[in-house]
Amino acid sequence: MSDNRIMGGRLSAILVIIAMAVYPLSCRALDEQTEFKKYTSQGNHFTCSVPRGWSEYHQSFGLSQEEKKVYGVTLFGPSDGGPVPPTISLHYYAPGNLLHKTMDRFIRTHARPVLGSPSDGESYGEVHPAAVAGRQAMAFERTNVRYTGGRSLNPNKVVLFERHVVIPDGNERGFYVLALSVPDTARDRYVGIFKVVTESFQPGR
Repeated sequence: MSDNRIMGGRLSAILVIIAMAVYPLSCRALDEQTEFKKYTSQGNHFTCSVPRGWSEYHQSFGLSQEEKKVYGVTLFGPSDGGPVPPTISLHYYAPGNLLHKTMDRFIRTHARPVLGSPSDGESYGEVHPAAVAGRQAMAFERTNVRYTGGRSLNPNKVVLFERHVVIPDGNERGFYVLALSVPDTARDRYVGIFKVVTESFQPGR
């Protein structure tokens, strides 16, 4: 048997072994692909695709959405045993809302430190333009710190990665906010999901 045939046989055997190892991983990745469903906000203020199986949270106490003039939902994903579940929030801030009067005020409040300089574990990226649904939006990222475990002398600290996309409505009086908040160590698992939500977003105003 020639050296070329021997080498060819060995190469074929190696490729088979690699294929056998990779195939289960590929199947597992396909099985774990996120499915999406259509979400329509109360009052038909917007529609978008959201991950199927995530829990919808609608505040059941305090002022209603109509009273606050803030419409939308917060979605909680599987926590996978972690202290903080991944969340995606989608809201329309109508003109005259009780939380953030303007789009610029929302950005100033959330895109920079409250006390003038970041606390330990916090960081803020630059606000930059982004196009969403054919409109000129603004986007920014930050890391935030949350303490878990209730009242304790040594609470657990979780660093969260957050991405915000802020979109004006058609009259540029109200605005939409799409936000992702996940543990920083798991950001790569969720930025793709948030991208699907953002790219499917269709404003109703």
